[in-house]
Amino acid sequence: MASVSQTLNEIREEMRELRLLYKELVNKLAPVEEATKEEKRAIKQVDEVASEEELMKALAVHSRD
Repeated sequence: MASVSQTLNEIREEMRELRLLYKELVNKLAPVEEATKEEKRAIKQVDEVASEEELMKALAVHSRD
């Protein structure tokens, strides 16, 4: 049983190392960037929703062009 336990512990340690390597690779390929103040504001801001009438007017204008 000791050898099975030891083997499992070795596998766990190797998995931890692989996760760390993978994390480093991902950070190099797609680094996490802090959002700018403007981006944070845009995320929190409530979006304005256009009405059906506004959409139809906009589509009518563009379909004539």
